[in-house]
Amino acid sequence: MKRNILLFFVLVVLSPLLAIPFGYLLNSYIFIISGGFATFSLPTDLSAIINGLPVSYLFLTPLLFIILGKSKKLLVAIILSLPMLIFSYIVSPEYLFWSLIFFISGIILAKLINIIISKFKRPNPPMVIK
Repeated sequence: MKRNILLFFVLVVLSPLLAIPFGYLLNSYIFIISGGFATFSLPTDLSAIINGLPVSYLFLTPLLFIILGKSKKLLVAIILSLPMLIFSYIVSPEYLFWSLIFFISGIILAKLINIIISKFKRPNPPMVIK
């Protein structure tokens, strides 16, 4: 339990740090932002942080908890991601779609990393009975 709480604090620190790269990814490839006469314009860094924070949180949650979590890893990741998924649904259904894509890709990447780690673990040496 203590490990999961520590991982949550790591998640809260890491997700704002990675919000800008995820936000630039969303702004440049997924959401085409175009200015006009009557549109409200935000600075690009601020819009990158606003767009990238929920997505980076949803990507890192399963990644951290499935790889480093202690017990009920996937359940904890889903429970911690539900408020952000509900927020994404409130913002727009299209944003929820991309949030789910990043959440599922975090799960898949964590499972692949676990498979790779399990392949390279050394097996326990056999016990020698004298």
